[in-house]
Amino acid sequence: MGIYLDNAAATQLDPVVLESMLPYMTQLCGNPSAIHRYGSHAKAAIEKARKKIAHLFQVAPSEILFTSGGSEGNNMLLLGSIEAMAIKQVLTSPLEHLSVRMPLEKLAQQGKINLCYAPVNQQGEIILDGVEAWLKQHDHALLSFMEVNHEIGNVTDLQTIGALCDKYHAILHTDTIQSLYCYTHHFTSLPIHFAVGSAHKIHGPKGIGFVYIDPKVSIMPLIYGGGQELNQRGGTENVASIVGMATALEIAFRDNIAIVNHLSMIKQHMIEQLKLHMPSVVFNGTSESLCLTKSSPTLLSISLPTCQSNEMLIYNLDIEGIAASTGSACSSGSHIGSAVIAALQKENNQALRFSFSKYTTKAEIEETVQKLVQLCA
Repeated sequence: MGIYLDNAAATQLDPVVLESMLPYMTQLCGNPSAIHRYGSHAKAAIEKARKKIAHLFQVAPSEILFTSGGSEGNNMLLLGSIEAMAIKQVLTSPLEHLSVRMPLEKLAQQGKINLCYAPVNQQGEIILDGVEAWLKQHDHALLSFMEVNHEIGNVTDLQTIGALCDKYHAILHTDTIQSLYCYTHHFTSLPIHFAVGSAHKIHGPKGIGFVYIDPKVSIMPLIYGGGQELNQRGGTENVASIVGMATALEIAFRDNIAIVNHLSMIKQHMIEQLKLHMPSVVFNGTSESLCLTKSSPTLLSISLPTCQSNEMLIYNLDIEGIAASTGSACSSGSHIGSAVIAALQKENNQALRFSFSKYTTKAEIEETVQKLVQLCA
């Protein structure tokens, strides 16, 4: 089939996950809101999955709600909390996913919030002194910072930011979609109020996600139309995908050490191969770091100053059977460009993103680097 190095966009479905989903895609067809036995079976499967996910993150089942994915989850929490808690002051970063930045920018354009961006350095690290300086000036605020950046792999210091939020009585939302593969901590160990997760980055199905809501905060629903999800999200639940997501999370938690060790080995090997065969390579953000508190082992972002344009390079790699990307899948083809890379203030703001999974091999990395060398010759 070729070499797949775009796992930050979507991962291969784990066969065990598919097996767990199949009964709810075939004979167990009931609507979970129906009162007959078919509906009861579906409802029971949803609640079992909810309890499983809640147990993994050490929170109450009522604090986990299911969504169609990460983008809905981010919109749901940000828009819903701002409305429910009459929040006017919001701080985020220029490095966030579009599903965070766009709804916040829309509210700011409408005059409903005062939106500010935390300063970042050329490595894409959030300047924490700037966060505290802003918090000192703004009461009843909401902050939003993703745990692992989707384009450059930087890891955000949520512990410090959360401590600052606690000190200044602010609310912290975090997008954990890119971190669930490796950073399998309990939500109770993080000083956060909201979190968002998605299944298709951890070998689960596409089109399903979840949100965590601390009981000390509240939201208004984004979708009306039924009493599903504790009256917080209307619409018939995607039973098979919810079951699959719970299974994928269970596997990620169970195999965490082995997955992290494998990904770290793969990333280190690609760094070494690139430095050996392409000495002009530039690593974006903290991407070159193998320290888990600075950079995720799932992702490597590079620039090749002497090579052809990234769009042509991705196209030519695809011809060679290698899948990679220039950044977030959600902005691909939009002509918006990467706000993340632009925020790093580099002379060459083009980037290639290679992202790995538990199925990636060293041989695939070596072949990819060889093809890059040939294409850039």
